[in-house]
Amino acid sequence: MATADFLKRLEEQVLGAPRYTGPDVAAAAAMSYEEAEPLWMELGFSPVPADQVFFTTADAEVLATLRAVRDDELVTPEVATALTRVLGQALARVANAQAQAFAPAVAEALGEPAIAEAGAAVGTSGGPGRSGGAKAAAGLARAANAEEATTLVADVLVPTMERFLSYTWRRHLMVALRRQLDRRPTEVIGFADLVGYTRLTARLPDEELPEVITRFQHLASLHVTRHQGRVVKLIGDAVMFSAPDPERAALAALGLVAACRDDPTLPDLRVGLATGPVVDIEGDVYGDTVNRASRLVELARPATVLVDDDTAAHLLDSQEVTVRALRPRKLKGIGFVRASVLRPGRDGP
Repeated sequence: MATADFLKRLEEQVLGAPRYTGPDVAAAAAMSYEEAEPLWMELGFSPVPADQVFFTTADAEVLATLRAVRDDELVTPEVATALTRVLGQALARVANAQAQAFAPAVAEALGEPAIAEAGAAVGTSGGPGRSGGAKAAAGLARAANAEEATTLVADVLVPTMERFLSYTWRRHLMVALRRQLDRRPTEVIGFADLVGYTRLTARLPDEELPEVITRFQHLASLHVTRHQGRVVKLIGDAVMFSAPDPERAALAALGLVAACRDDPTLPDLRVGLATGPVVDIEGDVYGDTVNRASRLVELARPATVLVDDDTAAHLLDSQEVTVRALRPRKLKGIGFVRASVLRPGRDGP
C-alpha cells in the first residue's frame, strides 16, 4: 500500500487532482474531443475511457496552448501534430531513464526491498551490482515514509528536472535553428554497430547488459560531439550520426572504433560512412546517403571503418587518415559501390 499511496500523492502534486473526463478537458480548452484525443495519443499515452475522470487543469492548459498556437497559425495542424509526437517520444525516454535512476531509492524509502534490490541490480551507469539510482538520490533513501518521499520528489527532483530540460532544449533549439538556416548541400552520415551483440547478450547476465549499452552510448556521444557531429539516434547496439565534413566524420569513427577496441566490457565496433544530400524529417534524416551508410556498415569487418567513394575522395589528401580502396561491392537495394577502408594516418587518432 505504501507504493500505491506514494504514487497517488505524487501524481496529484505533480499533475494536479483529476477533475475532467476527456470530453470535458477538450471543452475546457475550447477544442473538440475528436481534436484533443489524437494529440493525447501522439504524446505516447494510451486512450482513456471517455467517461473516466482522469485529466487535470494542467492537461486543459496545455491543450489550450496548442489550440492557441493553431489558431494564431504559427504552425500548421500537421506540424503541431508532428511536434507533439516528437516531443512525446523524446520525453518518454527521458522520463523512463529518470524513473529507472530513482526508483530503487524511492522503493527503499517506501520499505519495498524487492523493488529496491531489483532496481539496484540493474542500476544505471553505476555498473552491475551497484545502485546508481540510490547513490544519485541519497536524500530519497533517507525519507522516512511515503509522505516525505513524495515531498522530496515533487518539491526537489521535479523542479530541478524542469529547469534542466528547459535549459537543454533552449541550447539544442539554437543549434538546430543554426543548422537549418545555414544548411550544407551534403552531410556525412555514419552508422556504428557493435559486432556480435546478439551472441553477447545471449551469454551476458541481464543485470550486466545496461552497463554495456550505457558504456557504448556514452562513448558514441563523446566521440561524435568531440568532432562537431550530431548523434541522430541511438538504436540499442548501434548509433546513427551526422558530421559536417568527411574528415571530422572519419576522426569520430576511428576514435570510436579504437575506444571500443580498448574497452574490456565492449565487443569490437564497425562503422559505415557515406556523403551526400539528406532529407530532414522530425529530427531524423533519410535518403540514399543514409541507405549507403547503413549498407556499408553491414559489409565492414570488426574494428573497421568503410566509406563510400565520395567520402574517400575528400580524404585522399588528409594527414590524419589513410584511405585504401576495395573492389566495388554490390549493396542491396543500391547497386555497385566502391568502398574504401579508413585507417589512422600519420597525425590521426
